[in-house]
Amino acid sequence: MSSKRNYHQQGLRWKMMQVMFAALCVLTFSGSVFAVRGRPHLDTSLGYNVLLTDNDTLLRGVSLSWDGGDPYGSQPKVMPSQAALNALATDYGLNAVHLYLEGDSSGNDNPVGYNAADCNILVQRCANAGLYLIITIGCNGENGTIHSMQWCLDFWNFYGPLYKNETHVIYEAHNEPVRWTLNSWNDANWNDQRTFYNTIRATAPDTFILLGSFMGFVGNPRYGADYLSSRGVSWSNAGFAFHGYESLVGIENAISLMKTSTSYPALLCTEFWPGDSKPATVSEPHPDGVVHDGYNNAFESHYIGWTQFQWLGASDADLFDFKSKMSVAGTVWTPDVAACNWPAKGTLNIPLSGSTVGIFSRGNGNFLSAAPANGSNLKADLANYTATQNDAFIIENTGTRFVSLKAANGLYVRTTGATDTLTAISASVSKTEKYEWLQLSNGDVALRAYGGGGHLIKLNTTDSLIYPSAGTAADSAYGAVANFVTVDTPGSLPPSFTGYPYSGTPQAIPGVVQAENFDLGGEGVAYHDTATGNDGGMYRPAEGVDIETTSDSGGGYNVGWIGTGEWLEYTVNVTTPVRGDYTLTVRVATNNTGGTFYVEFNGINETGTLTVPKTNGWQTWTNISKTITLDPDVQIMRFVRTGSAEFNLNKFTLTYIGGNGDMDLDGDIDMLDFALFASYWQQTGCGTCGGADLTGDGNVWIDDLKSFCDNWMGGI
Repeated sequence: MSSKRNYHQQGLRWKMMQVMFAALCVLTFSGSVFAVRGRPHLDTSLGYNVLLTDNDTLLRGVSLSWDGGDPYGSQPKVMPSQAALNALATDYGLNAVHLYLEGDSSGNDNPVGYNAADCNILVQRCANAGLYLIITIGCNGENGTIHSMQWCLDFWNFYGPLYKNETHVIYEAHNEPVRWTLNSWNDANWNDQRTFYNTIRATAPDTFILLGSFMGFVGNPRYGADYLSSRGVSWSNAGFAFHGYESLVGIENAISLMKTSTSYPALLCTEFWPGDSKPATVSEPHPDGVVHDGYNNAFESHYIGWTQFQWLGASDADLFDFKSKMSVAGTVWTPDVAACNWPAKGTLNIPLSGSTVGIFSRGNGNFLSAAPANGSNLKADLANYTATQNDAFIIENTGTRFVSLKAANGLYVRTTGATDTLTAISASVSKTEKYEWLQLSNGDVALRAYGGGGHLIKLNTTDSLIYPSAGTAADSAYGAVANFVTVDTPGSLPPSFTGYPYSGTPQAIPGVVQAENFDLGGEGVAYHDTATGNDGGMYRPAEGVDIETTSDSGGGYNVGWIGTGEWLEYTVNVTTPVRGDYTLTVRVATNNTGGTFYVEFNGINETGTLTVPKTNGWQTWTNISKTITLDPDVQIMRFVRTGSAEFNLNKFTLTYIGGNGDMDLDGDIDMLDFALFASYWQQTGCGTCGGADLTGDGNVWIDDLKSFCDNWMGGI
């Protein structure tokens, strides 16, 4: 028996040598370097352990299954490209991938290491993309069991040392090793976790380890935490993974037990059904028939990272679906990548520490004050910012992404929980005076009460007082104070509220604007739709706009079932630096007669009412064109359906024609306009296509100067 075991170990070591050689080859010839991210670490500033990245952010990600699926053999193995992984960080604001690497089940007879060569590539690609990679053993559908403990230990003796020096890799011992909830766990199960821990720690001394992977995180996790710590498990570099397949209330109760002391492990939710990101609907019921919602928002409020059971790489629609659900749920966080603009901006615009500002509430259009007459409670009750009516606040930075607010009375704004108003009563800053600064995609700001329950701050519209009680950014931003703007100068007002560009940046004009890429922000902000849900179910299924696949040239999607009075908004950027004329071409199809619409820019109807002709088919497309005049810069384009008949909408194409005749570049036709044009003309350079190409010939040349002069003289 021992000789057979030795032979097995020798084979395992030989397999490891082969894989390590393959990994060395990948490193040598790729030109890239592993371990872009530093080790995750624990934050104890709230009095309990929080798992953070090297950028002091929570882990947030999606899943990838290479263990053959659920059950074994039911899903294809997908290797995401480098571009797809880069997009997770740059377009979707994520920083982690949760990988079910190999399966421990009776139906999977593959030897340990069968996915190792591909895993080497994925480890490197994740490093290149700035993503953490969480590796675990899958169950192949036999959830709640450890089929072969020896196979599992061989797995970690093989993979543990292989990536022990990759600082962006995290090890999760075993997916769902015990059936049902914490109440099903016994001492033998906890001893298995200790065995996992000791095996992994011996092979990877510095790698963060996740134990547990509880199927249902309901019950008392303290027993297991105490049991393991009394038997040598250190929570300084380890934590509990849990899954979200129980009631949210029950999960939050278990979470709360872990938030009482730093002697308990940090938590990370590594799996939950993606539909639980948003309120359950009739069109997308939960598989267990129970209504769940808001899991991402709940975990954010508890400062717990998450990797949801959303498959990566199966199709582009998976991540479109993810983005749509996050938008509807109103979940916001600061991405790790500075250039990322969704679901919030990766680059924060926090005023310099010590700056004095007024704070404007989008909820009721008033500025905040902390007047003694109101008990120094923050209240949105002033129509103007004066800096003399207890409405001046000093912003002080209290760490990465965190601020405190000092009111005019010299005291800091404090809150201790969802029912405690924000009040300027503290002489110093502790966790109850700290707020996380979230720069929303449209430039506005949301604040999360770091030590006040973890929720976003919200306006109570009944008494105009402020509470940390918002469950979502939508709950806060669209009618509450969490969506606010700081103002530096007394007497000034902030810009109008807008939605968030779907891609994170305004869509460029001249150019093509796809109808389905309407802004983020939800019903009443980015769009108005009279029906419930997405009737077509495509592209952005969680939104209320009806989207279907189109057979029009170029493929993609179109918006359909458009009812009278419905509208869509798009944040666009008119990049031509002078006021000019454009051809707006709208692509439409219908089997009806009587459809009409118009298009606004910054609230001005630029097209007048346009009629949609009957095209004799819902996918038989035609163009409707109109010449319009636009100013440069970022603005809101709104499509509004009128008339009596439905039609389908595919895209808007805007083509620059040239100067519009008056050549007013600054709002007042005078010599300054000539100077501005000369500046544009000189900057772009003769013979190159630039913003001052007024004649549309692709060159900035003397004919453009002549055109300007002719039109300018006529306009003045």
